[in-house]
Amino acid sequence: MEDTLIRSVVDTFKNRVHAVLATIVRTEGSTPREPGTRMLILADGQTVGTVGGGSTEQSVLARAKVLLNTGGTFAPEIRHLGVDRKSGLELVPVCGGSQDVLLEEMQDSDFWQLAGELAARGRETVLITALLPPYAKSIWDSQGNILWGEPQAGLTVTTLNLPQICAHRKALVWETKALSWLIEPVLRKERLLILGAGHVGREVAYYAKPLDFEVTVIDDRVTYVRPEFFPGAQSVLGAEFVDGIKNYLPQSDTYVVIATWSHRKDEECLAEVLNYPAKYVGMLGSTKKVQQIVTNLKDQGCTAANLARLRAPVGLDIGAQTPAEIALSILAEIISIKRTGQARRETMGMH
Repeated sequence: MEDTLIRSVVDTFKNRVHAVLATIVRTEGSTPREPGTRMLILADGQTVGTVGGGSTEQSVLARAKVLLNTGGTFAPEIRHLGVDRKSGLELVPVCGGSQDVLLEEMQDSDFWQLAGELAARGRETVLITALLPPYAKSIWDSQGNILWGEPQAGLTVTTLNLPQICAHRKALVWETKALSWLIEPVLRKERLLILGAGHVGREVAYYAKPLDFEVTVIDDRVTYVRPEFFPGAQSVLGAEFVDGIKNYLPQSDTYVVIATWSHRKDEECLAEVLNYPAKYVGMLGSTKKVQQIVTNLKDQGCTAANLARLRAPVGLDIGAQTPAEIALSILAEIISIKRTGQARRETMGMH
């Protein structure tokens, strides 16, 4: 569960807004979204997130409206959407598959406040939801310690690889013969570090905003790092690149795009970034430029294994030419890494 949605949930308590949280808790066959996907439905009809759109989502919205109009509290429930597994009856088309969606009222503000704090701190924790009434929730750290809630009957967390679940950043459904649970990491928003505030860097920041990254831009040209140029960025910093990287500390939740104003600066940035466990390191430039920088870093002692982390020239090969098109190719590659762990290596370059 990502901290953006958690913050929206916490806001419902602060603003005293009646709301329903819809969570996909099980899928079968082909479905548009995966377990752990959530949508918050407010009493005024506004929504945050999506559970797949189309008739599936309309069914969820219609049921949430009924629950919100009860005038009081209501018990959580699971809606079965798609092809009913017992009767074979098509209830709501879900790309040929079926999914179960848990609808629940927003209660216990302290629980969600804690979840938000844990996500903001980047602490490795998991949220466990029992998939039988009353759909009890608990929060555990990656060592198996309970931070909220009670032990759940029938669930032995020692059989779960909690650190791996946190590292993979994906929810899973854990089932025994009679019981099942949704196990999901509590996720801090993933970070995007853009080194270079030029045309491409500005477009990458712009298109990254709706993709829900925490964007930071660094450039050593003070006149380029103006916040109004980067309305979607969390931070826009004027600093020497290497110093900025050291202060930022890229981690395993970080995607780095190197697009500075000179080959030498690109090389300095790459040499520094490779000291950190960034999830993605991409560098703008022609094949010739990239090969020269790689050769220089090898001569300086950088290992072939570390240099193999570099994706350059950066971006998927979509024939991009303009800064906006190049930004989209870069973000397409990043999303591919985020969702599948891999991306096509055919890439494009720009001087």
